[in-house]
Amino acid sequence: MHKDNLFPEFEKLFWQVSREMGYLWKKIYEQTFPGSQSHILFLLVRSGPKKMSELAEVLHLTPGAITTASDRLIEHGYIARIRDEQDRRVVYLEITDKGKSTLSELQNEGRKIMKLVFRDISNADLEMMNAIFQLATHNLKRIGKDFD
Repeated sequence: MHKDNLFPEFEKLFWQVSREMGYLWKKIYEQTFPGSQSHILFLLVRSGPKKMSELAEVLHLTPGAITTASDRLIEHGYIARIRDEQDRRVVYLEITDKGKSTLSELQNEGRKIMKLVFRDISNADLEMMNAIFQLATHNLKRIGKDFD
């Protein structure tokens, strides 16, 4: 079958799986980290300590939204404020061990669900899906540069 005939069905299924998996992941995280809190934690894990202004810029949130979310995360011990050693006026947010372990537990719960969703896929098909998503990721990075 020609790619033009296959693509509409692929597109429909892709969005259906993305939407439903996103919903399940969101349910897992929202119970512990409502709103933008999980996004803040993920960014701190991936990128290390960040200033609130940097978090706001990367996450496309207002500084007030970052302050509100980070205050709650600090209150529960998931992140901490740390001062810059050269300029004590500069404050960074950093994920704590408690934040890392809680995030890891939630990720493991999500992975269990993903494994259930994809349990009937063969290793060969999974390898093919990995290759396809690597190519798509590469193309997204290339295309994304046009929008920067």
